[in-house]
Parts: sequence; structure tokens; C-alpha cells
Amino acid sequence: MPDSPKKTDILVETLIKQDEILSELLSITLRQREALKDGRMPDLQDLMSEMRHISVRAQAIETRRERTARAFADEIGCEPVVSSIIAFLEPEEAELVEAASRKLISTVDNLKVEMSILARLMDEAKDLNEVLITEWRKVSARMAGAPMGGFDTRI
Repeated sequence: MPDSPKKTDILVETLIKQDEILSELLSITLRQREALKDGRMPDLQDLMSEMRHISVRAQAIETRRERTARAFADEIGCEPVVSSIIAFLEPEEAELVEAASRKLISTVDNLKVEMSILARLMDEAKDLNEVLITEWRKVSARMAGAPMGGFDTRI
């Protein structure tokens, strides 16, 4: 198969690039979690903007990876998944593709975990804010009914 080393290189490069981009997303997610825990809202807003930009790149590389895998799989006559593709490759090529794939899967798994943690923290922060707002409204309502604009100045 004369084109297979070139296609293998392209597939490996794409997997590596996707891992790099998702690693950037993972880093931002970790920084978002810390900013949320520390109450640094301006930092959190900046990180959300940064995440949107990187997400566009992540979607683009995902599309590229899918196209590359599909074209390669169509050429060799298998499904466009790594386990099927590597079955048709020379051992050295298969090892490169599998290693890049394993690294990408690990990064995706870590990203999923961190995004889940971040989502739970955001839900907790939202719930806490709602409790604080409710309590503030109760205190304000009680104070509004008191003499002197909310404070009883009698001794």
C-alpha cells in the first residue's frame, strides 16, 4: 500500500494536534475551576472567552480527524476507528497510531472529568447565590417595615 505511510503520518499528526488543542481546553477548565473556587469572576469571564476560541479550534480538528480517518479507512476497506485501521497497518505504523490515539483518549477522559467537576461547582455557586439573594430579600423586607428606614433607633 504505497500511500499508507503518508496517510499514517497525517492521521498521527492529526491525533497529536487534537490532543494538544484538547490539552489547552483542559488547562483552561482547571483554571476556571480555581477562579470559581476563589471567586475571581473577571478571571472566569476571560477564561470563558478563551475557552470559546479554543472550542472552535477543537471542533475544526475533530472534523479533520474524522475526515482523515474516514478517507484512510475507505482506502484500506475498514471502519474509520483506530482499532480497525491499525489492523491493516505495519506494526511500526500501528504502534504510532495507537500511541497517539491512547494519549488523545486519556486527554478526553481527563477533560470530561474536569468539565463535570466544573459544572457541579457552578451549580453549587448558583444555588448558594440563590440562597443568599433569598435571605437578603427577607432581611430587606423586615427592615423596610421597621421605623427610620429599617433601623429601630429606640434605646
